[in-house]
Amino acid sequence: MLRKLFFITLALFGMTAISSSVSANEATDIYESVMTDSYAGIYNGSLIRVYMNGEKNPVSGINTIVTDNGDGTVNLLINAFQVGKMPGTITVDAKNVAVDENGHFDMPKMAKIVILRILGIPSRFNANLNGDFSGNSLTFSVETVGAKYLGIGFEAAVTFQGTK
Repeated sequence: MLRKLFFITLALFGMTAISSSVSANEATDIYESVMTDSYAGIYNGSLIRVYMNGEKNPVSGINTIVTDNGDGTVNLLINAFQVGKMPGTITVDAKNVAVDENGHFDMPKMAKIVILRILGIPSRFNANLNGDFSGNSLTFSVETVGAKYLGIGFEAAVTFQGTK
């Protein structure tokens, strides 16, 4: 009788452990899927900080398009925009941005993600990129690194803030 009770207890314990393990794995898979899928979309917002060899006025009506690569990375794209009376446009095109489990990303010296187009001629510049996804919000900063145009060094930085 004691032996039979022992085996029944052992069997119940085993079924409970297997059931909990499967449920935990399914919950983790669903969580990861929801978190990854939630980043993709169009975030409508503004450049709340604009620095181009000096502080400039914020720029509204800016969108960032986020695409999910399915491997823990995303692409961030801000289509061509102008600041004030500048003679050209700027595009930010960052690919394969690694996003951690908290929605944070920090990508120093990303190669050629800032595109300055003057008279139709594009020039690409390296930049630091960092920011956060939080719920339906996205905030990130881009800061050029060692940028020169026609041999003249310049500093440029923008901070985007938006929601989808």
